Amino acid sequence: MISSHSTTLDSPEVLGHDALKRHAIHVSRRYRVDSVADDRLLEGRFGVDVIDEGMTLRYAAVQNRHGMRNHAEMTPGLKLILVMEGAVDVRFGGMRLPMAPAAPTALLVNLREETAFERVAEAGTRESSLTLTLSPDWLQAVPETARLLEELPHLALRQWQPGAGLLAMARSLTVAAGVGLAARLQREGLALTMAGEGLAPLLRRTDESSMETRQQRRLWEFIDTGKGDIATLTEIAKHLGMSVSTLQRLSQICYGMPLQRHLRKRRLDAANRALRNDQISVNAAAELAGYNDATNFATAFRRVFGITPRQARERRR
Repeated sequence: MISSHSTTLDSPEVLGHDALKRHAIHVSRRYRVDSVADDRLLEGRFGVDVIDEGMTLRYAAVQNRHGMRNHAEMTPGLKLILVMEGAVDVRFGGMRLPMAPAAPTALLVNLREETAFERVAEAGTRESSLTLTLSPDWLQAVPETARLLEELPHLALRQWQPGAGLLAMARSLTVAAGVGLAARLQREGLALTMAGEGLAPLLRRTDESSMETRQQRRLWEFIDTGKGDIATLTEIAKHLGMSVSTLQRLSQICYGMPLQRHLRKRRLDAANRALRNDQISVNAAAELAGYNDATNFATAFRRVFGITPRQARERRR
């Protein structure tokens, strides 16, 4: 049953430093935001509900009015994350979460200890997401999930597949949250559905080896350095000590797509940032993204971001 601890917004509002700190107290400590001194950092719908003792649901459908970095120390627990829209840059313990472009991303992250959290957002970007936190005490109370605490290493990350029903519930929540009893019961149902779908793969595969987790982490760390942007799949696989087929399988687990597609999206993201923040030319952005032809670059850019490179550059102005 939903407790009295709720910071739900019934209608779109603007949120500043103090409001974000109030939301963060349920799942983190030492929260801070590095941004401009403005009480209008975010605009949209944002809420946090303590569904049950040890089960907390955070949801957001917001636009970032300013560039910012959000920092906190997250308390231990399992994080079930569902991102429906937005290029979200979130890190736990320095590990960047893999997000698939143009499709919902559902991830589980295990925090066995207090862990540094960082969220990086650019001005004008949007985010629509849910995060369900399950505390160790909540997991220990359920026999089927108690053993997960022993078997999952710290910062273990898994993808899970959200059902159509859950996605419909999630989108409905972020469009109109509501503050009445019926709306709060709907959020409780959504949280329980999310827990069931997010934990199901773990309950079916409790014998999964830690070797795959280590391989995933090595892949994330190598790709995050940027060295993979100029390397072939064969070179990346050789560097990581695995076959190309294993590399592609891990990429599907980590990023939800083939590695070539993820690397192409990374380069397009870099070009987008440079257009907006550094005002580089479209031709220079195409070269940064690895395209020899500016027309092909513009086509790929618009497919991912919904606007042309020139429009991205002008929006920053």
